[in-house]
Amino acid sequence: MDQQTADKLIISVARGDMKALEALYNAMYREIYGYLLSMLGNTHAAEDLAQDTFIRVYKYAPKFIPSGCGKSWVYKIAGRLALTYFRNNGKYDMEIPEYVPTDVDSEEQVVDSQVVAEAMRKISDEERQIISLHALSGLTLSEIADILNKPLGTVKWKHAQAIKKLRNILRDDF
Repeated sequence: MDQQTADKLIISVARGDMKALEALYNAMYREIYGYLLSMLGNTHAAEDLAQDTFIRVYKYAPKFIPSGCGKSWVYKIAGRLALTYFRNNGKYDMEIPEYVPTDVDSEEQVVDSQVVAEAMRKISDEERQIISLHALSGLTLSEIADILNKPLGTVKWKHAQAIKKLRNILRDDF
């Protein structure tokens, strides 16, 4: 989903359109969950906060100002919920999400996903967050800078550093 489509759906949600909320949820839930999981490292907390994110979207949609950044707005809500969670509960140790292979997954794909998950645990939370937002959610570095409220140059630098660290980890450890 692009930013403009998210804008339109949020505007419709503000008018009470529950189908628009459902469409937004269906399009973004997995991305938001992945983002929160990368920050929290806990599947249960990430699931709860992902649900809370869309409850807040519904609640605050009337205050949304359309500017072509609806998707980023949803990510900001999720990020704020995660920060509140950290303040109230502290940080959990990273848990390894259970990987359930499907019939079409090869043994090599299963091993690759476990190797990448292990490498991701070895970089900092902020680096993991940027990598997840960029690689898994498909957001641009500019959008990530907006979500994290950081200068674009800082996000670009941290992204490059995280990629370099992951390469070194994968080369050295695996």
